[in-house]
Amino acid sequence: MKSFPVIKPIDKKIFKIEFKDPYLKPAIIETEEQFKELIQNLIANKRQEEAKELTQQWINLKKEHFKLNYHGKFLNLGVKTAIMGIINVTPDSFSNGNEDYKDINKILKKVEFMLENGADIIDVGGESTRPGATPISADEEMERVIPVIQAIRKNLGDRFLLSVDTYKSTVADAAVSEGADIINDISGMTFDDKMADVVAKHDCHIVINHIKGTPQTWQTQEIYYDDVVYEIIEFFKNQISFGISRGIKPDRFIIDPGIGFGKKVEHNVEIIKRLDEFKILGLPILIGISRKSFLNIILKNLLNRPDTLPKERLPATLGATAYAVLKGAHIVRVHDVKETAEFLTILDTIRGYRIE
Repeated sequence: MKSFPVIKPIDKKIFKIEFKDPYLKPAIIETEEQFKELIQNLIANKRQEEAKELTQQWINLKKEHFKLNYHGKFLNLGVKTAIMGIINVTPDSFSNGNEDYKDINKILKKVEFMLENGADIIDVGGESTRPGATPISADEEMERVIPVIQAIRKNLGDRFLLSVDTYKSTVADAAVSEGADIINDISGMTFDDKMADVVAKHDCHIVINHIKGTPQTWQTQEIYYDDVVYEIIEFFKNQISFGISRGIKPDRFIIDPGIGFGKKVEHNVEIIKRLDEFKILGLPILIGISRKSFLNIILKNLLNRPDTLPKERLPATLGATAYAVLKGAHIVRVHDVKETAEFLTILDTIRGYRIE
């Protein structure tokens, strides 16, 4: 259920404000003066809570810059789109799983290549979350990711941010203790509520990813949303409140709407198209589009061609990524770092170019 009131961006200068009262027409706001007048009217009519909530959302919508800061490492967000490079330490990843996941030297070369070619964050994951994937134990996951994190820090230094892709609190605790700076939890702290305690303990950043169902149920479950964007926004609000109640600082959260995590093609497209609506939360937005299956379905249906393999989906990935960045994504999680960095360098330069 959507909580009200809420500000919905129509474009960069026009906003629609919806109220809880179903008989009250939404307000269209185009200027700061119009918004201030609306707030004054709400206060005059003893609707202070609505005024307070809308004021905070308005401030959040105008916020363009964020900073990730952990153990002396800084990453400014808002001018240049940050790139998170994916390192799958699994034999069964949907995209590129193979036996090389055990070869530390090959992994180090891949990480080094990513860092040299534009990666700002390296994301290490030891369990596949493709549809139908078989879960593994925390012990097995640690056997996969901890040696890799240790090797990365030992051989490549401490000048970049390192993320661990896990929903298990014990794995996250060990990973941050060995050098990870960010916990990337696909469940948004719903699979293991002790994850919040780990984040609070280390005072690290956490990616709250939205998910519906599990990788084991996606192929059989009925997926339905009344409004996919606002259901995700309510999920974020709930999980952030839960995390804060367990001691996580408000500036430690990063939100990820979870493309493909219990969504149909139309849901994924709608999320990307309406990504700017997540700005009312006032947090950095991360999005993972790279090589996802919905891209293949779109290409297959609209271009009347056979299936496109994950590694062949770079052009489609970049097309969707461009729209997401223009709609407010601060961090993109990708497999193809070099190509994405070149693409985003041009996109960021053009969108930031000022004509006097």
